[in-house]
Amino acid sequence: MKKSLIISALLFAAFAFSSFAQESKSEREYKYPFTEAGISYHNVTVYKVLDHKDAYVVMYAKGHSSVGTVTIPKAWYSTDGNKGAKLSFRPLPKGMAPWMTVIKKEGNFNHVMLTMPTARSHAAWGVADSSVTVDDANKETLEIAY
Repeated sequence: MKKSLIISALLFAAFAFSSFAQESKSEREYKYPFTEAGISYHNVTVYKVLDHKDAYVVMYAKGHSSVGTVTIPKAWYSTDGNKGAKLSFRPLPKGMAPWMTVIKKEGNFNHVMLTMPTARSHAAWGVADSSVTVDDANKETLEIAY
């Protein structure tokens, strides 16, 4: 008898606690007013980044069996830490392969982050032939096929 009384008291306490813990949607909106940012991102594995005088030529994994290439103008990078820059670099964590993150805001390109080794002697870095001209080194947006 004592066991059933204790079990029923515990069940009652659990149900009572869960009913008090839930907030209604209107209460949450009142307490935490926010709007969705509409930001999405896509990560792709980077095989190699070729350093050209006007742009970075990025060779990345496209799908599961092909290699895609995209150029990123060097003018997008800001050395003064400008938050409006369209290109940023992050140091590659030990034991991981390089990757590129393309960030879109409300469906439109916002910026790109390259997570690369800091040592330019790493195999993921290369140098493009300076005699080759990059046609889209002055573009304003990044078009990439996944």
